[in-house]
Amino acid sequence: MNYNHLLGREFIWGKYDCYGLLRDFYLDVFQIELPNFARPEDFYQKGLNLFKDLYREAGFKEINVHPSEIQIGDMVVSAVSSSFGNHCGVFVENGRVLHHLYGSRSKVDPYRGLLRNNCTGIYRHQDLPHEAINRVETQDLRDYLPPSKQKLLDELRAANPGTQG
Repeated sequence: MNYNHLLGREFIWGKYDCYGLLRDFYLDVFQIELPNFARPEDFYQKGLNLFKDLYREAGFKEINVHPSEIQIGDMVVSAVSSSFGNHCGVFVENGRVLHHLYGSRSKVDPYRGLLRNNCTGIYRHQDLPHEAINRVETQDLRDYLPPSKQKLLDELRAANPGTQG
């Protein structure tokens, strides 16, 4: 799965924004063309809940799964300075999320902090190739923990070598 060309893009609303990144990822990786919905820059400030209103039309279904069951290609929607979802990303290998925050460059982050704490839903596309959905990827569950718990786990692992399970 090659998406390195999508990393580090400058943010341009309506083209190189979070949904534009999702569209490009789906087209490049899965050959699935997502609709290019009109999206005013301040849609969430005007009370437009575009992700909730349009996810079905884009071919997604909302899923209720434990983070360990999230698959490559699943979309996460988070509420960033909003009372409802206004930012999306797509899960890539090892439980990480490719996303593009307003005013930043596109990047991959672990599914924690802003993305997980403000998550309003996880969505799976109906046309994902069967082999992509069933592909087994190694996930570092440490990435799902807050920094204080990661430190504790690292200390326990150091004190008990050979029990890295």
